[in-house]
Amino acid sequence: MSALNAALAGLYQAHANELHGFARRRVGRQEAEDVVQDTYLHLLQRGNAATLEHPRAYLFRIAANLAVDLARKTKIHLRYAGEGFGHDCNAEAPASPEAAAGGATELRRLHASLAELPPLCRDAFLLNRIEDLTQAEIAARLGVSERTIDRYIVKAWAHLRGHFGRGCTG
Repeated sequence: MSALNAALAGLYQAHANELHGFARRRVGRQEAEDVVQDTYLHLLQRGNAATLEHPRAYLFRIAANLAVDLARKTKIHLRYAGEGFGHDCNAEAPASPEAAAGGATELRRLHASLAELPPLCRDAFLLNRIEDLTQAEIAARLGVSERTIDRYIVKAWAHLRGHFGRGCTG
């Protein structure tokens, strides 16, 4: 075993569990293993595992960057997938054409209202309401405090109530 492989194996044994937990908080369970593997692959490709002064910090920085990249890719994918959502839906047809038109109008209003929010505020709200993540999970994923996430969600609800009235509640 070369010195590089030995250094990489030692880093893996020393930090894999902690790095996996870190990645899981950032990207979720399903993608965490990929982020961890890609982190070590990146380190292996760079060939500097044996000479790092602060290997743990370097590993976590790589993992954080990969998590951000994955979040960006996912957001782009969801944006483009969402554009075709109305065409592929197999849901039961509305009771009437008027109901369908009203629902489409409300959906456009909701989309426009959410688009007015700052990106992090909108992301925090959608992660909470659509993906059902806790504020702690959202804070870890977005890299901000739980208190900030709380403020974002409150701000989003207030914004939506301003557009849709009191019937819009959390």
